[in-house]
Amino acid sequence: MGQGGRPAEPAGTAVGGGARHAGLTRLRFFLIGWVVLYHLDLPLHVTETYTWLAPVLRRGYLGVDGFFLLSGFALWLGYRARPPMSLAGIGQFLLRRVAKIWPLHALALLALALLVGVAVALGMTIHDPGRFGLRDFLLQLALLNAWETSERFTWNYPSWALSAEWAGYLAFPFVLRGLLRLPSAAVALAAAGGLLGLWLLTRWGPAPSLNHTLHLGLLRFFLEFGIGLSLGRLATEGRLPRPLLWPALAGLPAGLLLGEDALAALGLAALVPTIWQAGLGRPAPARPDLLLRLGEASFGIYLCWVFVEAAVVGVLRLAELGPPGRAALMVAGYLATLLAGWLAWRWVEMPAQRWILRRRAAPPFGLARAATERPGA
Repeated sequence: MGQGGRPAEPAGTAVGGGARHAGLTRLRFFLIGWVVLYHLDLPLHVTETYTWLAPVLRRGYLGVDGFFLLSGFALWLGYRARPPMSLAGIGQFLLRRVAKIWPLHALALLALALLVGVAVALGMTIHDPGRFGLRDFLLQLALLNAWETSERFTWNYPSWALSAEWAGYLAFPFVLRGLLRLPSAAVALAAAGGLLGLWLLTRWGPAPSLNHTLHLGLLRFFLEFGIGLSLGRLATEGRLPRPLLWPALAGLPAGLLLGEDALAALGLAALVPTIWQAGLGRPAPARPDLLLRLGEASFGIYLCWVFVEAAVVGVLRLAELGPPGRAALMVAGYLATLLAGWLAWRWVEMPAQRWILRRRAAPPFGLARAATERPGA
């Protein structure tokens, strides 16, 4: 236990935007893998033959819900000790978010625009060319495409989730301020209310699921973001005992088997603090393992999927594949997406993030020069 009777921080827990919790980072890999397999199944129809995979793969969009829950939980861990309250603090927080998400997002969008332009120049047929208009390009570039501004998927369509996350980042300093003032009982009620909201969304929404994106995607996000934040506070205060979490974990397999997304979301919500608690007192890994690296690269994996999708669709146009061939193409597409995402993380996301933050931290040239000059020199 830490000071004041609070649980000790696990190795790798982010404080003020620092190092990540290793277990939660590995969870990111499994969540993004689930999402990628779901998207691969849409054109390949693997679950039509291998029906035993259907309960899991056909609901792989719930991996996004896992990310939304994890986002709130991780931000609580990272910023509860020094919340961004002042204008300078909020600006620094948002700069860190922009440095992480926007450069790779912008590069992927520009690369897709170049790909579409080359295809048009070569006289290739573009399916539904209206998807690639200037208005939608600018909305997506500004991360506004999930703010009830778009009626259909365009350009790099997975970026809708990134747009929702950006809305959460803008709101986070103010939401955190309110959360810090709430009594613990009210925080527990907020988490329960969020779960109730998810259930109502599956009952009264336009579809009996949580697979809402451009329409109601922000509502889906903020419900889960708030649940994650609330669970983060309850967990760090020692108010989420394992006997309470373990029954809730059963909601994930039960929800998948029964086709109840809200029940599965309950299991995902319990999974995040359970993994966090399992890391209490464990030393950080001396060297990152493969799952840790791929978890760190989950953002790049998510954004690079659209390029692999284009290749998969191209293969399907050229070849008539049977069920085994489609299953093999799914495996190949999955591995290709992991590789592309890791390369994007290694050579674009991380260097761009470091460059932006380094420039922000560096003093202006004139001040730096003055600081190095000796008096009377």
